[in-house]
Amino acid sequence: MRRREDSYELWTKDYIFGLARYLLERVDEMNRHSSDLSSTSTPPIETIILDVGAGDGRLVYFLRRAMEEIAKKENRHSKEEQQPDLPIIIATDDGSWKAPIYDNKHIRVEQLSAIEALDKYGPKTGTTTPDQHGVAAKKKTRLIVLCSWMPPGQDWTADFRRHINNVIAAAAKDENGDYDGKEVTSERLVEEYVLIGEADDGTCGHNWHTWGNTDFKTEDAAPRDLNGYERVDLSDLSLLQLSRFDCERSSESVTVSFRHIG
Repeated sequence: MRRREDSYELWTKDYIFGLARYLLERVDEMNRHSSDLSSTSTPPIETIILDVGAGDGRLVYFLRRAMEEIAKKENRHSKEEQQPDLPIIIATDDGSWKAPIYDNKHIRVEQLSAIEALDKYGPKTGTTTPDQHGVAAKKKTRLIVLCSWMPPGQDWTADFRRHINNVIAAAAKDENGDYDGKEVTSERLVEEYVLIGEADDGTCGHNWHTWGNTDFKTEDAAPRDLNGYERVDLSDLSLLQLSRFDCERSSESVTVSFRHIG
């Protein structure tokens, strides 16, 4: 979202709680999927939700509060004594839009470009060097990216889809039976990115490289298809949105998810 005097998306309570519920449900689905594929000794995967081009950081602030409230309500009706861990939500912006900085400890925006934010918070495979019991202790991480009203004509999604290299400690035993701590490189992808704003033929991102609109086609296949992502239009959320361009005849802003397949 851009600077306050040029705000394009108006964050309503209904939309914020709707987006928060969607993200919590997606994290829960990913957790169930990863637990089905792994052994019981595998450390849990920690989810980071990264808002790039976050402007003043209000979206992350509102989402965090909504998630906490949702979790508290669900915990009251649950037999579980311990409240489940919520995803970590981080706001980043390179400062080029000169968004206002709030004197509020709860609203923090790291000054990072989209690429810098991905490199810093990109998915980690975790430390695989086992402890004395043969169990790796460091958590793995996964990444969900949010981007609201990407600058016109620019495409950040190619960076969302690229491979992210991580250096990890290998769990290989040497000839003496000790773990050698050898470092290897592993590649992981962003699990999902969610775009908020005008889609396909608007002013958010690039109509071909970001959205795959064939009217603006420059290649045979849409870039998102080449990298194994599928598009999911979040119509229920889009109905809750309000942008500065909306009127009785037209609603401009939508929410669209791109999910990594496989």
